[in-house]
Amino acid sequence: MQHLAGLLDELERSEPARAAMAILEGSLSRRSEQEQGAFWRAVDIYYISRKAPPEATQAFAVAPDLAVAS
Repeated sequence: MQHLAGLLDELERSEPARAAMAILEGSLSRRSEQEQGAFWRAVDIYYISRKAPPEATQAFAVAPDLAVAS
């Protein structure tokens, strides 16, 4: 698995990725902090369910509010 910093560097160099992030940031900026938090929690849940071992999803279920810092 690629290190997060390396992935972020790769995304910064990719024109389509920068364009997509600009669209995402613009869309989220029109939402309330609660809606933004809900979006990022959904991303966390999706990512955890696809990439993490089953015990990680159980830990998330116990403390879901810790997954997103606004």
